[in-house]
Amino acid sequence: MNNMKRRDIIKKLKNFDVENQQIEAIEDISERYKDKSEEDIFVEIIQLNAKMEEELSFEEYEEIFDKLDGIRHLLSEEQNKKLDKLLDALGK
Repeated sequence: MNNMKRRDIIKKLKNFDVENQQIEAIEDISERYKDKSEEDIFVEIIQLNAKMEEELSFEEYEEIFDKLDGIRHLLSEEQNKKLDKLLDALGK
């Protein structure tokens, strides 16, 4: 993801009732993953999903996916397609 897209997303998040601490966490994550391929990120997400299924209650786990649906309006059409692909792979 290029820097301009990351900045645009962060600007949108600032208008989305998100606390500064959450914005900083998102910026840190963005920086950590900026040089990774989509495939690398996809593999990490699948691994994280397996860990979340083990460690979280059903309600906590489902709440994460509800939140993902809640940010769809912030995403571009291309990003929404990628999210759909990911959710499909996770069986959601």
